[in-house]
Formats: sequence, structure tokens, C-alpha cells
Amino acid sequence: MKNKQKIHNEVELIIEKFGPKIKNSLKNTHFQEREDLEQEIKLKIIEKLTDFKVKEVPSFWEIINK
Repeated sequence: MKNKQKIHNEVELIIEKFGPKIKNSLKNTHFQEREDLEQEIKLKIIEKLTDFKVKEVPSFWEIINK
């Protein structure tokens, strides 16, 4: 349960950090559509963060042999 809360807090922090950039980008959008688009962008960020899976880092020799 604590792990889910930690993830939730981290996602909130990331959304807050992206907030100014999102708002700035929405200036090019029609006023009536801004709020909906802002919510959609935040949902996509949350979706990508929760689906994020760290891939294994290749070893030195795997990189060299490519």
C-alpha cells in the first residue's frame, strides 16, 4: 500500500513539474478546448508513467558486438 502511495505522490510531482509547460502549450488552443486538452495531456502522462518499464541495460560487450 505504501508503494502505491509513493508512486501516486511521484506522479503528482511530475504532473506539477510539467504544469507550466502544459499551460504554455495550451495558449495556442482555442479557449473552450483548453481545459479538456489539459486533462487529456495529464492523463496521457499518467498513463505513460504507470506503464513505464525499465529495460535491461546492455552490457559493455553487447554494445561493442553490435
